[in-house]
Amino acid sequence: MKWCAYHYIYQIVQILIKGGDLSEQTKVGRQVALLGIFCPTFWYYFLSGADRSTLIFHGTHSGIVFLIGVAIMAVSLKKKSRIDE
Repeated sequence: MKWCAYHYIYQIVQILIKGGDLSEQTKVGRQVALLGIFCPTFWYYFLSGADRSTLIFHGTHSGIVFLIGVAIMAVSLKKKSRIDE
């Protein structure tokens, strides 16, 4: 489960529902973004020489996961800066 980005997205939803710490949200966002970049499924297909459509599918999926992670980090950092002011 640790290698699945959706596990971390589920964690961030739980943190938001429970009103968790902003640093937890930022940490989970970072983990989601890193899993998007280093997605084992994408790299497996890339290194095994899969066809173009498979690479585009998995690359697009990894990119979306990366952007979700970056968005989570940006929102939590923006909230933190508002609180600090």
